[in-house]
Amino acid sequence: MTTSLETLHALAALQLPGVGQVTARKILAQAGGNSVQQTIAMMLPNLGSKAWDQAIVDSERIIEEGEALGIEAIAITSTRYPARLRQIPDPPVVLYVRGDASVLSRDAIAVVGTRKVSSAGARLTKLVAGYIGKRGFVVVSGLALGVDALAHEAALEVGAITVAVLAHGLDTVSPASNRKLAERILGNGGALVSEHHHGVPARPAEFVRRNRLQSGLSLGSVIVESGAEGGSMHQARFTKAQDRHLMTVLAASDNSRSDLNEAGAHELVSSLGAIAMRSLGDLAKELDGIKVRSETGSIKNELF
Repeated sequence: MTTSLETLHALAALQLPGVGQVTARKILAQAGGNSVQQTIAMMLPNLGSKAWDQAIVDSERIIEEGEALGIEAIAITSTRYPARLRQIPDPPVVLYVRGDASVLSRDAIAVVGTRKVSSAGARLTKLVAGYIGKRGFVVVSGLALGVDALAHEAALEVGAITVAVLAHGLDTVSPASNRKLAERILGNGGALVSEHHHGVPARPAEFVRRNRLQSGLSLGSVIVESGAEGGSMHQARFTKAQDRHLMTVLAASDNSRSDLNEAGAHELVSSLGAIAMRSLGDLAKELDGIKVRSETGSIKNELF
């Protein structure tokens, strides 16, 4: 694995004192094909050359240590950076990937929901994520307990590629109980993704922010089960803000509703205009409306 000079310089910009994601994106945009160091000298004249030299040293260490862990760093200016993610309002300047980074550019649908999944929610997650995988989409989720883990597992069961977006460095897996699932994702040709380099711990705010990456990598998001104030509601808002397709699952009848928490789904339909799906036929129709290269195929129109 060989990291490009453009990735080294993008990461170095982030290591400079007082420079965050927003400023780093401005620096790279201003630099264009020119020297990042020269652009920084013009935009931030008070930093001095020693700050840049130290930033390069720090970045080289991060990249080398990451590569030893099987982690690839990809700058937003690289052709390997997923174009769909680059289009969102606040894409990460550097993306970190374990596994096959090329799958991040394939047609994908995010499937997310509550950690406290009900028996009905578990059944629907497997049905939805499995069908999405069969249609040839990459299934994106967050490797959390509940709906996320079930979505990854359903994709793997049908032989589909799945991608997990994490809220911390890729040297660890959180929760630790999903470590084997993470290895299965990698073993099946998928990927683990983060905007944080190795060693960065999980913080509560980052679990919200990583939702924008899950939706940003995807053509649309399916919210399977959530309370009206659940964490998945953040994913839904990011999905709408990024102008991606927003779908949610509702039970077709009282018989199939069982213990399913539909509070979030009703809120999404009424406040965000989410498309309500009550059957695989509804899901198939939505996927058909998303311009993709996969085959429709025949389905058993099972009710949700």
